[in-house]
Amino acid sequence: MILLQGQGLARTFADEVLFENITIHIQENSRIAIVGRNGTGKSTLLKMLAGIEEPSLGAVSKKKDLSIGYLDQYAAIQSSRTVWEEMVHLFEDVETLKKQAQKAAEQLGDPDLLSDPVAYELALKRYDQLQEELNQKNAYGYESEIRTVLHGFRFYPEDYDQPIQALSGGQRTRLALARILLEKHDLLILDEPTNHLDIETLTWLEDYLRSSSSALVIVSHDQYFLDRVCNEVYEISHKACEYYKGNYSHYLEEREQRYLLKQSLREAATRDSRLGRIHREKLGARLNYKTCAITP
Repeated sequence: MILLQGQGLARTFADEVLFENITIHIQENSRIAIVGRNGTGKSTLLKMLAGIEEPSLGAVSKKKDLSIGYLDQYAAIQSSRTVWEEMVHLFEDVETLKKQAQKAAEQLGDPDLLSDPVAYELALKRYDQLQEELNQKNAYGYESEIRTVLHGFRFYPEDYDQPIQALSGGQRTRLALARILLEKHDLLILDEPTNHLDIETLTWLEDYLRSSSSALVIVSHDQYFLDRVCNEVYEISHKACEYYKGNYSHYLEEREQRYLLKQSLREAATRDSRLGRIHREKLGARLNYKTCAITP
């Protein structure tokens, strides 16, 4: 199923074109890398897909109720909470559900309710619905998941009570990425997520994203990271975009093959043009000779 697609996307500034006529399709299981030289518009394209910027031309359409998590390359959490408080805050709705489920469970023991079969059946149905929602939201395991993700980004139990304001810029960037992963979006759009990560953390992130159920669209200068995580590549070059099916290594090979093919076609066209010109010149000379030969 297509989650999001951009059709004929373009970004222009006055008379200058950054890129144009870009079409991209993002499926439920997409693992997409956006590549290109600096200044080609990769981050701008990500912002269009995330709904942060409007395209100069073209349109972005998405599935109803699509949840998108966007990480800016300069992202850093600004909060007055501690590390643990910030992560737990993401699950406030889960805690509300747990309280509702607890109240619903207590009501099932009410003697008046037990004496009314119809009312009891409705209350039991409500309790079952709440339990189903809690299971879907991992209500009884989310704290363990928080610890796992924080550990992956090198935040340990002794760091949990640290005020976020006291963290370094790199730590707050890592925490921003941790938060966006815990939010469980349908689509993650990540701009340079490997910034401020050491090898150990980078390896953990690769494994986490590869096992994630979220669709991915990533811009990164880390070619090995893209090779491990992505299986589709869109390259922005010369204001246009080309699509490659496969990981980053395959993209490099395929790009070289396409370049050689285009070069061969250009050389063939040049050769044919040259031969055509020579033929025309010879034909013209022959006709000119005949004309001169019959002149009285």
